[in-house]
Amino acid sequence: MAVTILVLGLLVFFGHFLAGFFERTKVPDVLVLMLAGMLLGPVFGIVTPADFGKVGPVFTTLALIIILFEGGIHLNVRTLGAAAADTLTVSLSTMAITLLLVAHLADLLLPLDFTSALFVGAVLGGTSSAVVVPLIRVLKLNPGPSTVLFLESAATDILVIVLALGLLQTMTVEAGAGGGGALGGGAMVRQIGASFLVAGLVGAAGALLWSAVLDKVRQVPNTVFTTLAYVFILFGLTELWGYSGAIAALTFGVAVANLANIPQKLIARIFSFRFTAFQEHERAFFGEAVFLVKTFFFVYLGVSLTFADWRAVATGLVLGVVAFPARAPVVRLLASPATTSRRDAALMTVLVPKGLAAAVMASLPAQAGVPGGEAIQGAVYAAIFFSIVVCALLVFLAERGTMDPLLRPWLGKFPQEIAAAEREPPAPGPQVGAAEPAPPADAGAPPSPAHPPGGN
Repeated sequence: MAVTILVLGLLVFFGHFLAGFFERTKVPDVLVLMLAGMLLGPVFGIVTPADFGKVGPVFTTLALIIILFEGGIHLNVRTLGAAAADTLTVSLSTMAITLLLVAHLADLLLPLDFTSALFVGAVLGGTSSAVVVPLIRVLKLNPGPSTVLFLESAATDILVIVLALGLLQTMTVEAGAGGGGALGGGAMVRQIGASFLVAGLVGAAGALLWSAVLDKVRQVPNTVFTTLAYVFILFGLTELWGYSGAIAALTFGVAVANLANIPQKLIARIFSFRFTAFQEHERAFFGEAVFLVKTFFFVYLGVSLTFADWRAVATGLVLGVVAFPARAPVVRLLASPATTSRRDAALMTVLVPKGLAAAVMASLPAQAGVPGGEAIQGAVYAAIFFSIVVCALLVFLAERGTMDPLLRPWLGKFPQEIAAAEREPPAPGPQVGAAEPAPPADAGAPPSPAHPPGGN
């Protein structure tokens, strides 16, 4: 027990040290955390996933709740709308191409049915804010690409979870029906849609209630953790009622974050009380919670990687790498030369690593007893690792100019530099409850809060 507590304390200090190490070297801290887990687990055999017992699945669920909630409070509808066009064209195109490619390869390389292969594609379709947001901060891209990458990572983290949850529910229903889809596609879609709709209503109603009483809750000492406790309660109740607790947690975060955007006069006509937004110290606390989840989960992820199943490892390598060529035509065709330099375009092409959201979702099929769940988890875990390794390597090469001879013909339409007159001020990062977001101090820095949204 003493050794376990010692290791937990050292991991927290190690995570903060890695944040500083990343600032100097641009090596993602999550990659080092995974490597540490691999050394503790499959390499030296000090720790195994079985040592975590029931704590592993519980921790996975807690990570999912915190990711969704904290990601939701950073999705400010006003900010998202300001950069929606560029973000949607680049991110949704990338996600659609990657999802289809990965699903096709998973269907070929893994012993899975087509729905499970689509699940793998959905899980690996997005980008990881836990890797991308810190990188765009230190790489100092121009404001336009920086905003697109920031919003893409925040939005696709959540979109990955929503799509994967829907497909997981389909897989669970199919498995319960004998694996033949006996309920029919229409019945499954209706069942999933009803689950998501009711869960969304529960989350929105919970947000209205919590925002109404939050000022009174703050009058009680030591209540900063009560918001997370309230989200856990919403999740548990929604799951007990047979609906999606994850969607309830997401909707709660988005609703609380955007209530402050509703005109006060309109609110006064409907409600007799005022809604309260989160304060800066509360959002900082939620960011710290995501930091802790990220630190422990990526170490747990490294421990859970197994090299005994070389088929899963090899498949993960293929699935992790395929996102990079899938991204290349999207950036070339859809990124704007008016706001994107050739260096920005090169970095946009390689900044598609996978992360925490994918890892959390990949563990759920095995926990739910879905056939092929272990194969999904092994392949996706390996794909996350290899995608972060390749991303770090390509960023290093792009920064050194090593890739210029290869990229110059492909990205020739982008100028070497963006004229100062053509640079637009960056869209502000999503600020919870802020009436008018403050511009960042550094025009070259990405519009992000102190901690990456979603931490994934």
